Amino acid sequence: MSSRIVTREEVAQKLRDWAGGRASTEAIQSWASDAFLQDEVDFADWEKEHNSVTKEVVAVLDMLDMNLVLPEDAPIYLEFLATPIGDFATGYAKMRRRLEEINYDERGDRLREIEPYALFLRASKKTPDQSPQPTPPKRCV
Repeated sequence: MSSRIVTREEVAQKLRDWAGGRASTEAIQSWASDAFLQDEVDFADWEKEHNSVTKEVVAVLDMLDMNLVLPEDAPIYLEFLATPIGDFATGYAKMRRRLEEINYDERGDRLREIEPYALFLRASKKTPDQSPQPTPPKRCV
């Protein structure tokens, strides 16, 4: 049995703190890594098919450096966290559509020298016409 349950509200508060400048990018990623990778942690909103909006958002925050997720993206994830239980697929599809509107080439250029993104961008450095372009996060299983 899990000793800690992560709720949508807890994740939403982390997103609001990050977007409001009350938490750093590194702190959010560290919190998400701790929440995502520990066996003692579970998520409060499991649905059929092993879907959890909370788990999806925590997974995104855990990999925010690779997916170039910024505080300005918080509204996208807050909206997904507001998805009614049982409507995961609809909420997920809407989130993906919004993420596909982001210009990741431009974002990568802006973040090339900013940690924690810079480490990933340097590791995946390509020639200018082959700049890395993260895709919106895939569903974790």
